[in-house]
Amino acid sequence: MKNKNYEYDVALSFAGENRAYVEEVANSLRIRGIKVFYDLFEETNLWGKNLYEYLSEIYQNRARYTVLFISGFYNQKLWTNHERVSMQARAFQESREYILPARFDDTEIPGILKTVGYINLKDRSPDEFAGLIEKKLKKDQTFLKSKWSKISTLINPKPFIFTIKVINEKEESIKNAKVVLVANNSTYLEGFSDEKGLAHFIIRTRKLYTVLIAHPEYPAVLFKDINPKEDIEVTIEKLKGSGSVILNKSGETPGIMGRIKPVLKSNNKISLYADNIAIEGGQHQPYDIELNKSIILEDNGGNSIHLTFRFFQGRIALIDYCKHKLS
Repeated sequence: MKNKNYEYDVALSFAGENRAYVEEVANSLRIRGIKVFYDLFEETNLWGKNLYEYLSEIYQNRARYTVLFISGFYNQKLWTNHERVSMQARAFQESREYILPARFDDTEIPGILKTVGYINLKDRSPDEFAGLIEKKLKKDQTFLKSKWSKISTLINPKPFIFTIKVINEKEESIKNAKVVLVANNSTYLEGFSDEKGLAHFIIRTRKLYTVLIAHPEYPAVLFKDINPKEDIEVTIEKLKGSGSVILNKSGETPGIMGRIKPVLKSNNKISLYADNIAIEGGQHQPYDIELNKSIILEDNGGNSIHLTFRFFQGRIALIDYCKHKLS
């Protein structure tokens, strides 16, 4: 058998009546870092495809193993039998076990001999069964080599370009929007959208990011757990009299004179210092603030704004500001 990197470590074939159990297995496998083909995880990929051809390809060529959940319901379904035929075509070509039977009951399935080893699911929890699948995979040397290759790629990935397009509700490009990508470890990347509304980033580490977008004429935008593997488009709807800003350590907010500086205290509360600016009518500083809760700031010229912190991590703050109170 040739060494091959499969798209999926395991594909799950089952009848809809057994979905509750199988879904727990699928979730447990995903938590364990196993690439699993489970239909509800693939709704976007399946949308609009010729399912007959696409599923044949999955079960015949793109999974390292297939777990076949045997039950009386399975035998009655058109699609499950189509999947079974694809699996058996693959099994016939390879000199190793590929179909891994798991039984809810003693139903006979065409082409699956009673002498083939199987797992009895009676009194076995979905998480326990997922653990057995993981052990089976770890005995497969090609699986282990694939995992090591993936780990090496994560350690030393090839840099790539991630692009965010920022437009308004009229589908017009928004220029000079500040865009910041913040990783879980509080490291960040900064950029601005160009005349086409595009902000480009060179990604050198495989991480999930929180995406922050701010512009003097538009409210703040925040998206969590963004995978930079695919470019995204963001639409911002203008809100009269509102704008937003991203601060790094400290900075100024349009409409009011002076600098503000948010800090994270030892109890994980956020406090705000303001230079020559009154907070909430002159409250003692540093003033404790809450995310998504508006506060009033006033400078020495009598200018006042409502400020709402939408995000704060490390030294990066995303802030909405407005002359009237923000929700």
